Amino acid sequence: MQNSFNSFYIKKSNVINIKSEILFREAEDDFFYFNKINSASKKLNAALKLTPNHLKSIILFADILFIKNNVKKALKFYLSALDINDDSPRIYGAAANCYLRLKKYKLALCFIESAISKFNFSIHNIDLYSQLIELKIDALIHLNNLKQAYYTYIKEKNLLNDFNSDIINRKLKILEKINNANLKIV
Repeated sequence: MQNSFNSFYIKKSNVINIKSEILFREAEDDFFYFNKINSASKKLNAALKLTPNHLKSIILFADILFIKNNVKKALKFYLSALDINDDSPRIYGAAANCYLRLKKYKLALCFIESAISKFNFSIHNIDLYSQLIELKIDALIHLNNLKQAYYTYIKEKNLLNDFNSDIINRKLKILEKINNANLKIV
């Protein structure tokens, strides 16, 4: 007995309009190969009108918004992408990057920690992990948690060969001088 006529078994949130996929692929080409950012945005907007939960379109549209410096709107789309797939360290990292730009460092650090906890070296790209660690160090520096930033840098030093540790070292020396000066606020 076939159940093909019973719509009970079809989860409507998983159904993707084929036109959305076509628009996404055209937008991807426009964005990556032809540098037509506005054209890509329009196509992604149309794709999301047809299929509001098309994850690839949401992420690429958020990336474009971030590049256009529309960080709040990009964050909104990254968070909606996390509602669809909360297992992606890349989406958590992108949201964390938005929070860093918005100077919400504690939220950024929470999202970075979530991204790192979901990272799987056998599946994900090591470059993504390196970027997550750099974001973590940046958030820790802005939160004035310089020792933790330095320890994170030392722990992940081999992955971060091109990261500039001079900033962390300078700030740690300043913090050490302040602690050794025994100054008291009156």
